[in-house]
Amino acid sequence: MPTNIRIRRGNKANLPSSAPSGMPLWCEDTQELYVGTGNGVKIIHTYNADTVDGYHASSFLQAGNQFVITSGANTGTTTYVYPPSGYTMSNLVAFIPSIRVIHYNGDVDNNDSMYCYYSYEASRIAVICYNSEQRANPQANWLAVWRK
Repeated sequence: MPTNIRIRRGNKANLPSSAPSGMPLWCEDTQELYVGTGNGVKIIHTYNADTVDGYHASSFLQAGNQFVITSGANTGTTTYVYPPSGYTMSNLVAFIPSIRVIHYNGDVDNNDSMYCYYSYEASRIAVICYNSEQRANPQANWLAVWRK
Protein backbone atom coordinates (compact mmCIF):
# COMPACT_ATOMS: atom_id res chain seq x y z
CA MET A 1 0.00 0.00 0.00
CA PRO A 2 1.47 3.40 -0.96
CA THR A 3 2.30 5.96 1.68
CA ASN A 4 1.09 9.51 1.12
CA ILE A 5 3.33 12.29 2.35
CA ARG A 6 1.51 15.56 2.89
CA ILE A 7 3.30 18.86 2.54
CA ARG A 8 1.86 22.10 3.92
CA ARG A 9 1.30 24.41 0.96
CA GLY A 10 -0.01 27.83 0.05
CA ASN A 11 1.10 31.20 -1.30
CA LYS A 12 4.39 32.72 -0.18
CA ALA A 13 2.55 35.67 1.39
CA ASN A 14 0.98 33.17 3.82
CA LEU A 15 4.24 31.36 4.66
CA PRO A 16 4.46 31.06 8.45
CA SER A 17 7.43 32.65 10.18
CA SER A 18 8.11 29.38 12.02
CA ALA A 19 7.22 25.70 11.65
CA PRO A 20 8.12 22.47 13.48
CA SER A 21 11.63 21.16 12.73
CA GLY A 22 11.67 19.19 9.47
CA MET A 23 8.18 20.21 8.31
CA PRO A 24 8.19 20.81 4.52
CA LEU A 25 6.38 23.94 3.27
CA TRP A 26 5.59 24.48 -0.45
CA CYS A 27 4.87 27.92 -1.93
CA GLU A 28 2.50 27.24 -4.82
CA ASP A 29 2.84 30.69 -6.38
CA THR A 30 6.67 30.86 -6.41
CA GLN A 31 7.36 27.09 -6.54
CA GLU A 32 9.80 27.35 -3.64
CA LEU A 33 10.35 24.71 -0.97
CA TYR A 34 11.00 25.63 2.67
CA VAL A 35 11.64 23.50 5.74
CA GLY A 36 10.73 24.31 9.32
CA THR A 37 13.57 24.67 11.83
CA GLY A 38 11.54 24.71 15.05
CA ASN A 39 11.96 28.44 15.54
CA GLY A 40 11.82 29.61 11.90
CA VAL A 41 11.83 28.41 8.28
CA LYS A 42 14.67 28.07 5.74
CA ILE A 43 14.43 27.95 1.98
CA ILE A 44 15.72 24.84 0.20
CA HIS A 45 17.96 25.87 -2.73
CA THR A 46 18.50 23.66 -5.80
CA TYR A 47 21.94 23.12 -7.34
CA ASN A 48 23.36 20.93 -10.14
CA ALA A 49 20.15 19.39 -11.51
CA ASP A 50 20.58 17.30 -14.65
CA THR A 51 18.48 14.93 -16.74
CA VAL A 52 18.98 11.67 -18.57
CA ASP A 53 16.53 10.70 -21.34
CA GLY A 54 14.19 13.43 -20.13
CA TYR A 55 14.00 12.04 -16.59
CA HIS A 56 15.27 13.77 -13.49
CA ALA A 57 18.48 11.88 -12.78
CA SER A 58 19.86 13.68 -9.73
CA SER A 59 19.54 16.84 -7.77
CA PHE A 60 21.34 18.40 -4.90
CA LEU A 61 19.24 20.45 -2.50
CA GLN A 62 20.65 22.29 0.44
CA ALA A 63 19.11 24.35 3.24
CA GLY A 64 21.38 26.40 5.45
CA ASN A 65 24.19 23.83 5.08
CA GLN A 66 22.23 21.36 7.21
CA PHE A 67 19.86 19.31 5.03
CA VAL A 68 20.98 17.71 1.78
CA ILE A 69 18.60 15.72 -0.41
CA THR A 70 20.03 13.53 -3.15
CA SER A 71 18.05 11.47 -5.64
CA GLY A 72 18.70 9.33 -8.65
CA ALA A 73 17.55 6.66 -11.05
CA ASN A 74 19.87 3.78 -11.80
CA THR A 75 19.77 0.70 -14.03
CA GLY A 76 20.82 -2.71 -12.73
CA THR A 77 19.78 -5.24 -10.11
CA THR A 78 22.05 -3.61 -7.49
CA THR A 79 22.73 0.11 -7.20
CA TYR A 80 25.00 1.80 -4.66
CA VAL A 81 24.25 5.22 -3.17
CA TYR A 82 27.10 7.10 -1.52
CA PRO A 83 26.91 10.06 0.89
CA PRO A 84 27.46 13.48 -0.73
CA SER A 85 30.80 15.19 -0.28
CA GLY A 86 31.42 16.09 3.36
CA TYR A 87 28.77 13.68 4.69
CA THR A 88 28.98 10.13 6.07
CA MET A 89 26.46 7.36 6.61
CA SER A 90 25.91 8.68 10.13
CA ASN A 91 24.38 11.82 8.55
CA LEU A 92 21.63 9.83 6.76
CA VAL A 93 18.18 10.59 8.22
CA ALA A 94 15.86 9.10 5.58
CA PHE A 95 16.05 6.86 2.52
CA ILE A 96 13.35 5.73 0.07
CA PRO A 97 13.95 3.32 -2.84
CA SER A 98 11.29 2.54 -5.44
CA ILE A 99 10.93 0.56 -8.65
CA ARG A 100 11.24 2.71 -11.77
CA VAL A 101 11.00 0.08 -14.55
CA ILE A 102 10.64 -3.70 -14.56
CA HIS A 103 10.90 -5.54 -17.90
CA TYR A 104 8.86 -8.76 -17.82
CA ASN A 105 9.63 -11.89 -19.80
CA GLY A 106 7.44 -14.98 -20.12
CA ASP A 107 4.22 -15.63 -18.26
CA VAL A 108 3.57 -13.57 -15.20
CA ASP A 109 1.66 -15.87 -12.86
CA ASN A 110 1.45 -16.88 -9.20
CA ASN A 111 5.02 -18.21 -9.01
CA ASP A 112 6.70 -14.85 -9.72
CA SER A 113 8.26 -12.41 -7.32
CA MET A 114 9.25 -8.77 -7.50
CA TYR A 115 11.01 -6.68 -4.89
CA CYS A 116 12.89 -3.48 -4.21
CA TYR A 117 14.70 -3.03 -0.92
CA TYR A 118 17.82 -1.42 0.52
CA SER A 119 20.45 -2.15 3.14
CA TYR A 120 22.93 0.05 4.96
CA GLU A 121 26.61 -0.72 4.51
CA ALA A 122 29.58 0.96 6.21
CA SER A 123 30.10 3.63 3.53
CA ARG A 124 27.07 3.31 1.21
CA ILE A 125 23.51 2.13 0.72
CA ALA A 126 22.80 -0.88 -1.49
CA VAL A 127 19.51 -0.77 -3.43
CA ILE A 128 18.34 -4.11 -4.81
CA CYS A 129 15.56 -4.20 -7.42
CA TYR A 130 14.57 -7.53 -9.01
CA ASN A 131 11.81 -9.68 -10.45
CA SER A 132 11.87 -13.36 -11.37
CA GLU A 133 10.58 -12.78 -14.93
CA GLN A 134 12.99 -10.05 -16.03
CA ARG A 135 14.20 -9.80 -19.63
CA ALA A 136 16.37 -6.71 -19.06
CA ASN A 137 17.98 -4.91 -16.15
CA PRO A 138 15.47 -3.26 -13.82
CA GLN A 139 15.65 0.42 -12.93
CA ALA A 140 15.29 1.89 -9.44
CA ASN A 141 14.65 5.40 -8.14
CA TRP A 142 15.97 6.55 -4.79
CA LEU A 143 15.81 9.58 -2.53
CA ALA A 144 18.12 10.21 0.44
CA VAL A 145 18.00 12.94 3.09
CA TRP A 146 21.21 13.81 4.91
CA ARG A 147 21.68 16.19 7.86
CA LYS A 148 24.75 17.49 9.67
